[in-house]
Amino acid sequence: MKKAILLLAAIGLFASLSAGTVEIINDTGGYDIYWIYISPSTSDSWGDDWLDESEILPSGSSVAFSVPNGEYDIRLVDEDDDEYIRYGVTISGYYEWYVSLDDLGEYYINGGSGDTVYGNAPVTIYNDTGGYDIWYIYCNPSDYSDWGDDRLGSDILYSGNEYTFYIDGGDYYDIQCEDEDGDTYTFWEIWIGSEGVYLPVDLGDLD
Repeated sequence: MKKAILLLAAIGLFASLSAGTVEIINDTGGYDIYWIYISPSTSDSWGDDWLDESEILPSGSSVAFSVPNGEYDIRLVDEDDDEYIRYGVTISGYYEWYVSLDDLGEYYINGGSGDTVYGNAPVTIYNDTGGYDIWYIYCNPSDYSDWGDDRLGSDILYSGNEYTFYIDGGDYYDIQCEDEDGDTYTFWEIWIGSEGVYLPVDLGDLD
């Protein structure tokens, strides 16, 4: 009996560790989302709509779904039939997407042939500031003359969380984070190989 209880507890613990949450926040500023599809990246179809048949996601609202940890493609369709698609999203625990009009079209997280391609070397930024949310992250090769696009897009890197994006490995990169107060944390000439890099950001890194 005790062995059975321990086995069930172990199964429950494993299930909780392997479960992820995807939260979709409609930040489009006026467009309701009518359809949500979450499909394993290995699948060749989108499958069924994850919203209930009569349900919509109004602008300013959010909805959350439970999925096993893994890699997924996410597709949203709004009231005008416009699509917001992210391919190759890694779900490991909690993942949130603040969907804005900037996300219209296709966004390839792990590389591909869409509107935005970042490469295959993961860059993970851990917000260790102890209370300051990071609103912008920039990362470009060190020989570039400007910072380029914000890697967070419509997302926010909250204190205590981490965020991963992908670049082409095999070069020196400059990385700059900017928090909610407009303070910056800049890291110059970091070598990033194909294995990527893990970068904690704390108040000691303030410019």
